Amino acid sequence: MLIIALFSCGFSSAIANRTLDPLTVEIARDLNVPIASVALLSSALAFMYAAGQPVIGPLGDHFGKSRVLKLAMWICAASVLASAFAPNFHVLLAIRPITGFAAGGIVPVGMALLGDLYGPANRQIVLARFIMAAIIGQVAGAMLAGTLEAWVGWRGVLFICAAIVFFAAVIATWLLPASPTNNGQPFSFAVARRNYARIFALPRAWVCFSSSCFIGGLTFGLLPYIAPLLEAGNNGGAREAGFIIAGFGAGAFLLALLLPVVLKFMRRPYVMLTGSATAGLCLAAYALGSHWSVQIILLTIFGFGFFMQHNSIQTEVSELIPEARTTAFAMHSSALFIGHTIGPAVYGLQIATIGSVATLTMNGLIIAMIGCSIGFFFLLYHRSLRQGNE
Repeated sequence: MLIIALFSCGFSSAIANRTLDPLTVEIARDLNVPIASVALLSSALAFMYAAGQPVIGPLGDHFGKSRVLKLAMWICAASVLASAFAPNFHVLLAIRPITGFAAGGIVPVGMALLGDLYGPANRQIVLARFIMAAIIGQVAGAMLAGTLEAWVGWRGVLFICAAIVFFAAVIATWLLPASPTNNGQPFSFAVARRNYARIFALPRAWVCFSSSCFIGGLTFGLLPYIAPLLEAGNNGGAREAGFIIAGFGAGAFLLALLLPVVLKFMRRPYVMLTGSATAGLCLAAYALGSHWSVQIILLTIFGFGFFMQHNSIQTEVSELIPEARTTAFAMHSSALFIGHTIGPAVYGLQIATIGSVATLTMNGLIIAMIGCSIGFFFLLYHRSLRQGNE
C-alpha cells in the first residue's frame, strides 16, 4: 500500500510540473505575452523546486518523510487550482513557484523513503519504477494538455490537473504511515549544516550534483520550445508537442520495464555511459527537423538514454550518507532543477543567436561528453572499491 501511495504522489506531482509545457503558445496568445515570457513559467517552477530543497531535505530527515510529503501534496494541489484562476500572466507567474516548492517535497522525499525500505540490490530498480510513475504522470500531463486544450482551454486543463493532485493527496494522507521523527528533539540548523558538510566532503557528491545540473538543464530546457519549433517549421502545434513530450516520458517507462534485464548485462557505470551517448546522439538527430511523428520516436529513445544516466546517478545519491538520505536526495533534486531553471533561458538565447539546428546539435554533443565523463568517473570509483575489498 505504501508503494501505491508513493507512486500516486510521483504521478500527480509530475502532472503538476509538466502540464503547461505543451501550452506555451496558447497561454502566450490568451494572456497577450511573448512566448519567451511564458517559457519562464517552467523556470519559475524549477527555481523554487531547487531553492526549496536545502530546507525540505533536513525537514524530512528531522520531522519524518511521510509528514513532509503529505503536506507538500496538499500545497501542490491548492496551488495548481489557484493557477487555473489566475487573472493575468503576472499572477500565474507568481503562483507557479509555489507549485515548484511543494513539488520539491514530493519526488525527492518519496525516493528517500524508498531508499530506506530497499537495500542496494533492489534499490536502483525500485527507484526506476518510482520515476516511471512520475514520468507516466509527465506523459499523461503532456497528452492531456495537448489533446484537451482545444476543448477546455488551458485553464480547463489546469482544473483537471488540480483534481488529479487533490485525489493523490487524499490517497497519501490515507495510506502513508507516519515515519520516524527525531525523537521529539527541536529542529537544529547545526545538524543540517553538519549533514550538508558530510555530503559535500564526498567528491562523488559533487560529480552527481554537477552532472545532474548540466544534463538536466540541457534536457528539460528543450521541452517548452518543442511547440514553438513545430509551429515555426509548419510541423504541428500543441497537440503534436504533447505527443512528442509524451515520447520523452515513454522512454523512462521503457527503462523501468527493461532495467532488470539491462543490469544483468551492465554494471551501473556502463549504464551511465550507454545512456549518455544514446541521449546525446538522439538530440543531435532531433536537430534535423524531421516530421513530428519521427520526432516522437527520437524523443522516446532520447528519454530512454537520459533516464539510464539519471537513474544511475540517483542510485549513487542514495548511497552517499544513508542517515541523511533525504538531505542528499534534496540536494540532487536542487541541482537538477537549478539546471532546469536556467535551461529554458539558455535555449531561448541559443536559438535566437545561432538557430535551432546548431543549438540542438551542440547541446546533444555536450550531453554525451559530460555523461560519458561521469560514467568513466564512477567506473574507476567502483573498481577502486572492489580492489580495496579484495
